[in-house]
Amino acid sequence: MTKLIPIFIEGKKWVQLSQLTVDQAHSLKSYLPVLCLKKIFFHGIELSDCLDFDTYEYWFKSQQILGQRQALLDF
Repeated sequence: MTKLIPIFIEGKKWVQLSQLTVDQAHSLKSYLPVLCLKKIFFHGIELSDCLDFDTYEYWFKSQQILGQRQALLDF
């Protein structure tokens, strides 16, 4: 799984769920409370599916650990 590069807006790091694959976005949405997704305006464009990068990074690392455990069980 490829890790997203954050977008810097007003000093904070964000990612957009629309940059993920459908499966990854679904997995992440099921992990999060609905209120975590934010609408952010950047240069007159509304980015409606943003998540702070720290939360995304925590989820990303947990998915890597789960994948490693599954690989060990498969072996």
